[in-house]
Amino acid sequence: MIELDIHADLARITQLPVYPLILPSSELEGVTYQRISDPKFNTGLAPARLVEGRFQIGIITLNYTKALQLEARLRSVWEVIQHGAIGRTPVQTIVRGALIQDMIEETSNRKRYRVTRDFIITFAEMPDD
Repeated sequence: MIELDIHADLARITQLPVYPLILPSSELEGVTYQRISDPKFNTGLAPARLVEGRFQIGIITLNYTKALQLEARLRSVWEVIQHGAIGRTPVQTIVRGALIQDMIEETSNRKRYRVTRDFIITFAEMPDD
């Protein structure tokens, strides 16, 4: 399952705790991920096992610049993948998508920044995915 490899790769690249869907309330900083959609890749010819998975990656930190730098680092590592892999999952290509940024001011006057980036990952769907 590609999510397991994405989880491990995000932890390796960002050096932050990584969670599916949402950051636990006990954590101040971390990375979240989720699969948004995964339509089959249409070659127009023969059926293919390739899918174009849209994954949303959220980077949450107490420092806006740090969040931007981590997003840029992730983008620079993933966008160069061509016929490579994320972990043990073979990947054809990765293209960046939408970018969303926001800030949450907490009751203690602390601010948390979130930089969320969509990535379109073209990969071969395995039977157990």
